[in-house]
Amino acid sequence: MMKKMLALVLALCVTLAAVPVLAEEDVSGTWYLIMLGMTTATIDLNADGSCAIAAFNDGENVNQEGTWTQDGDKLSVIVNDQTLPLVHDGSSLLFDAEALASLGLEVSSLGLSGMDDSILSSLIQITRDPGKVTVAEFNAYQENGTLPEGKTEEDMQALQAEMMSFFMTMMGSVGGADLSGASESASAPELTIVEENFYVRDSYSGQQGVYIAKIQNQTEEPAYLSEGSLTLQDADGNEIGRADYMGITGSCYLEPGEATFVSIIADVDEGVTASVSGHTARLQSSAITYQTPDISLDVSAAELRKEEGYYVSYYTAATVTNTTDEPMSRISAVVAVRDADGKLVDLTSSGLYQNELAAGSTVTLIDSMDSRAQEYATGNGLTLDSVEAYAWINAY
Repeated sequence: MMKKMLALVLALCVTLAAVPVLAEEDVSGTWYLIMLGMTTATIDLNADGSCAIAAFNDGENVNQEGTWTQDGDKLSVIVNDQTLPLVHDGSSLLFDAEALASLGLEVSSLGLSGMDDSILSSLIQITRDPGKVTVAEFNAYQENGTLPEGKTEEDMQALQAEMMSFFMTMMGSVGGADLSGASESASAPELTIVEENFYVRDSYSGQQGVYIAKIQNQTEEPAYLSEGSLTLQDADGNEIGRADYMGITGSCYLEPGEATFVSIIADVDEGVTASVSGHTARLQSSAITYQTPDISLDVSAAELRKEEGYYVSYYTAATVTNTTDEPMSRISAVVAVRDADGKLVDLTSSGLYQNELAAGSTVTLIDSMDSRAQEYATGNGLTLDSVEAYAWINAY
């Protein structure tokens, strides 16, 4: 589902790949077209009214040239003989319903009848700051697990979670589309938090709060772990940090009795010097059943490995068997690491991505623990003691 939605959005990006500018200030220079945290295009605005756009679509770079004019907060960008109106909101440039309609891209024309126009118009932003990764880097990570420079597995998992959360909101707003035959009014089965832990650790830019939980579906209906958020508070109850997406998770589709793990990590806001004194974690399940159920796999062994050298490093290993009668790709495993008191300290995730595991065959998936979790454990005298693993096939 994510790839199809991403393709739709990228098609929009290329069609709309033109941009604009503000009023009283000098807006010449480079702007970035951002979609769901990713840079999908760069836009060089020239003082003479010309512009050059470099976009990435379907594995290729697309370069275009055009012109732009401005009248107050209204902007007109002309590319390929099409005029695109935009609105300047004071800090960024927005595609509004008028802009979409001008190109024949009303929501109804995209086959998404019932969706609020504001969802699509807020999807794409033009800002001075680049995205977290480029769309090319994201595609490379999805296809073969290549991490962008300076990014960790945790960073990319968090970005994917943000995207999936948006897509679920997007699809959930489609009242007229028959996604699964499920009723929108169906009540969401309540998932049970059977184990949880929260702690504060140092990050690369300050402090961050870490929430890890084990979730189980103790109802008689399938359920989907759809959303998660974490807020951090100071001693006076003021919010000093927030994350509105889940980080590493196991399978989010839970049959009755199945369990999974989830982590949410929130950084303390930049410039805030107050310490974290409290937190609020929220997890939400969904009764929407258009998601394809994941297929659970057997984990015959899971262990925590310690490698001692100049630095001490910890790795998790999960041995997984393909219990189906066909070769399967998209096999994933999540491993929870606990201390000697049984408290959750870290989650790791690994997978085969596009590689297949033959029917009846076994593979051991290995991943390193987050260095910040290791430093937290060492600094607080914790002994990393045990692991628990789940594996599944992403059958979407």
